[in-house]
Amino acid sequence: MIISLLLIFGFYQYYTRAVLTKNSAMTNLKEMHIKLGTKIEKINRIQEELKKLDQQQSLIKIITKNQPYTIVLLKLATLMNEYTWLAQFALDNKNDREDNVNMKLTGFSFSNNQLGDFIDQLSCEPMFTSIFLKYARENKIALPDHNKVKRVKVIQFEIECNCLP
Repeated sequence: MIISLLLIFGFYQYYTRAVLTKNSAMTNLKEMHIKLGTKIEKINRIQEELKKLDQQQSLIKIITKNQPYTIVLLKLATLMNEYTWLAQFALDNKNDREDNVNMKLTGFSFSNNQLGDFIDQLSCEPMFTSIFLKYARENKIALPDHNKVKRVKVIQFEIECNCLP
């Protein structure tokens, strides 16, 4: 009887130590996997929030950086003569240097001399560098003149330069 009890007790010990520890290890692994999954989800949410904050920061940087462009427009207005005007004004700050901005001016002038005067004024201003007249060609445009449309000969031009706002 004692030997039977010892055998039963031995099997019970074996069962509790070997089989149940394996099962508890499996449940511990499952619990750890679940905890890791929730932590990974939390990390992904935090990374998404960081991406959104980075985008917002870059937008704020662009907005605050573009404030001085009104100064560029004011300077251009003072340099323009009364016989030269702009039809299109474009700024592009997507170049290698952050303090340098590409500027493209498209417009019209009544003569080559007035266009040359505007380019000279632009060249004398230290805010504008690398001035390049891309094209200047004769064209005719319609101007209203007291209930009539008058066709006038003009010089259409495009100037590219760099701007230091």
